[in-house]
Amino acid sequence: MSAELSGKQTLNRIVGIATALMCALAAGAVWCVLQLYSRMDLIGLSLLIGAMIAWILRRQGFGKTLGGALLAAVCTALACVYAGYLLAAAKVASFLGIPMRATLTTIGPDLAGAVAWADLTPIHIGTLILAVVLSAWMVWRKA
Repeated sequence: MSAELSGKQTLNRIVGIATALMCALAAGAVWCVLQLYSRMDLIGLSLLIGAMIAWILRRQGFGKTLGGALLAAVCTALACVYAGYLLAAAKVASFLGIPMRATLTTIGPDLAGAVAWADLTPIHIGTLILAVVLSAWMVWRKA
């Protein structure tokens, strides 16, 4: 019975991690689409995404654990980096007049990172750091 329970807990942890990672990637993509369509800077979405990831991890049983807090920080950072990558690819695609699909496969991490970094201000950097810390704290907190 104990081995069966342990196996089920392990499976639940794996599903929880996969859910958090997929939600982080989906949130980054939605952030990119919303920012492209609205033509506004939506850096504040990083805070909402961090809170959403924390909520998901707490619901998956990662609440009040150091591992859950670290996972929340990693997933929030992943969502922010992914959104930045997609926004950088969209910017390069629009400048060069090539399709987004071609840009995503050829841009490379160096160019995407340089374009994304050039768009960041100190307010952006502070907000992204705050989102990561907030997400980890929301998972770590007791209530």
